[in-house]
Amino acid sequence: GKPFLYVRKEVKLHGRERRVEGILSPGDKIILLDDLITTGRTLSSAAEAIKKEGGEVEHAFVLIDRQEGGREALAGVGVELHALMTAREVAEVLRDMGFIEEEQYRLILSQIGK
Repeated sequence: GKPFLYVRKEVKLHGRERRVEGILSPGDKIILLDDLITTGRTLSSAAEAIKKEGGEVEHAFVLIDRQEGGREALAGVGVELHALMTAREVAEVLRDMGFIEEEQYRLILSQIGK
């Protein structure tokens, strides 16, 4: 298997007092994984923390891109976003399967990017 590490939102004053927990050697190539991305602040911050520790981050994978600036934020720190689906695609599937009405679908689309 591959090693696993995680990035804390902030340094904890107990334990190892590090943001990046796990085994990370200079030059290690790291892939970021998360369930979804909204603004990209959390993943961008994680990428920067890993880079500060000597890791290389070029790609992030998420299940859903909420299309609220996350892709652009990651690009700003040199990370390419890969999403299984966008918020628009999720809304389309829900509409097409009859789980939401056309009016709800349009409301969701009107909120994307705000």
